[in-house]
Amino acid sequence: MKRLIERLHLNRLRAKLFAAILAVLVLLLILINLFSQPILFRVFAYNTYRTLTAAADRIEFYSPSSVTYYFDIYAVAVNNNISFEIITPEGTIGYTTENGGSAMSDEHFPSSNSHPFYEDTAASGSYRTAQHYNGFEIRRRIATNAEYFVYTRETELGETIHLYATVADVESVVNVAGRVFSAISITLIVAISVVFYLLVSRFTRPLMEMNDITRDMAALNFERKCGDYGEDEIGELGQSINTLSNTLDATLLDLKDKNRQLEKDIAHRHQLDNARKAFISNVSHELKTPIAIISGYAEGVCEGISDDPEVIREYCQIIHDESVKMNALVVELLELSKLESGVQPFTPAPFDLGVKAQAMFAHLALQFEQQSIRAVNEVPASLPCYAQEDKIEIVLRNYLTNAAAHCAGEKRIVMRCADCGGTWKITVFNTGEQIADEDLPEIWDSFYRADKAHGRSENRFGLGLSIVKSIMNNHHCAFGVNNTAGGVEFYFHVAKGSSYYEESSDQ
Repeated sequence: MKRLIERLHLNRLRAKLFAAILAVLVLLLILINLFSQPILFRVFAYNTYRTLTAAADRIEFYSPSSVTYYFDIYAVAVNNNISFEIITPEGTIGYTTENGGSAMSDEHFPSSNSHPFYEDTAASGSYRTAQHYNGFEIRRRIATNAEYFVYTRETELGETIHLYATVADVESVVNVAGRVFSAISITLIVAISVVFYLLVSRFTRPLMEMNDITRDMAALNFERKCGDYGEDEIGELGQSINTLSNTLDATLLDLKDKNRQLEKDIAHRHQLDNARKAFISNVSHELKTPIAIISGYAEGVCEGISDDPEVIREYCQIIHDESVKMNALVVELLELSKLESGVQPFTPAPFDLGVKAQAMFAHLALQFEQQSIRAVNEVPASLPCYAQEDKIEIVLRNYLTNAAAHCAGEKRIVMRCADCGGTWKITVFNTGEQIADEDLPEIWDSFYRADKAHGRSENRFGLGLSIVKSIMNNHHCAFGVNNTAGGVEFYFHVAKGSSYYEESSDQ
């Protein structure tokens, strides 16, 4: 039953409201049918009473001495469709219209022995006798059982007038009127039901639409909006729902943005945490080996492992070399920490990068020679730029030493320069094995190892490229690495003048 109600939409407001109105109309029709006939009968009874009293007034108005007296009073009976009889003070019938005939017919003047019509009737036992008007009653003729409205009045001459109107005529009219009234009522109820259904549909349509829209809102779909439902309470409700929808939509979008940002922050924090753990692990590993070497050789010297001065000198040299490596590592760690923390002020100044490049090649010439590397400097001898000179020198040294560490094959290193408008692009190319594509974005991380091993192989990048990354980020200049034919090419940009940083700050 419940499914049937839901299928027929009988649980909707429209159906309930229409059913309530229809029930009221049907109840009204039933009440009308129950009370219409008694009410109509009393209305027609009262109308008959007025007719009879008016007829009595006319009869009493006419003078008996008038030649047309009987014609006049007979006309009153005919015109009002009633009958009457006049009883003399002696109790005999003076005139009656009951027997028909003309106004002057002898039948209207019965003899003194004639029996009055009134005396042939008795009070009716019907509920319709409850008519509280003076001289007015309903009486039943004993012989025929027919009922009459009877009005009785005494005239100034002492005569008594009994006026009669048949109840059957009134009942016939009441029945016809009742049926007509019922038919009209049914027709009106049908018509009113149709009108009410249209009105209810028009009234509930916005509510149904708003119900569907709020369901969409519950499903986080805020695309649908309420229409213009007017300026009444329903229209205000529709506007309120639209406002609520827009507010919720904006709030959810803001929450989504904040949630995405929070997820990014959490992911970044995890990434930083993982990087910190990896950094600590790598630093520990980098320091562990030279410390172990220093400790081992120092212990051997202290225990007098050999009396040979050359052996002792070799042990001391190894201890010194490892100490230098540890010192370089600590210096790089401190430098990276300063760069990433931003404690050092950024103070660019003009200097000649060409001169700096020549000096760097001269400084590394011995290392290149020892490794049988053919290094070529194609950077112009004079190349004015605007940056932090000491930091750009670190970038050059790290690129060149990194190229020397990974140089293979032809063992050739070439440094070039290209004009890029507001910056110079410096590239350092070395022959050798290319870097795997998946490793290219990672080599800028501290102690990243392409072989994922922790041996002391050359297939690693240490802290040098991490320092380069921090320096170039501070300078707001591009940097990177590309695999090229026969090797790898690292590059970085350096500003030509101070206007570059002004433009960068505006952007």
